[in-house]
Amino acid sequence: MGGLPQVFTSDCLFADDFIEEVKGYLRLNQDVAGYNSLIKKVALTLTLMKGPQVAGWTRNIGNWLDTLDPIADNIPDVWDQFLYEFSQQYQDSQRENRARGKIERYTMKFLEIDDYIAQFKDLARIARYNANSGMVFQLFTKGLPDDILKEVLTSPTPQTYTELKEKAVNST
Repeated sequence: MGGLPQVFTSDCLFADDFIEEVKGYLRLNQDVAGYNSLIKKVALTLTLMKGPQVAGWTRNIGNWLDTLDPIADNIPDVWDQFLYEFSQQYQDSQRENRARGKIERYTMKFLEIDDYIAQFKDLARIARYNANSGMVFQLFTKGLPDDILKEVLTSPTPQTYTELKEKAVNST
């Protein structure tokens, strides 16, 4: 069921999305014969990785799979080990830092508060910021246009990120 995930060719910017697409596809098909095998989950994922930049790595992982007993070794550690190896090889080690830099420069475009809030929330999540921290509060207000910022900071002043968002939405 559902379409296969996009082929992964080694671009670290898409590694997290690729793995999430694979997990979603496997979740959707968990009642299909074979999809509950952890070894086959890894094997399927390897077939979705193509190109010269991934060929050596997928060959090595495939060789590792070939050493496993399909019954005795079909345990959660197989999938977990694959995900660990994949993250070490391909996932973006600078993603969090890039999100922190981007959120510091992020500003709301003309009256697009919903887009601003959605993108801001996503950047804060990637940067691993706590939504109710003072830093998030400060970064959120820093990106607001002056007229909305003035409204947001009038009494009563928001005390939480949720209150801040609501007041910003009501100010547009």
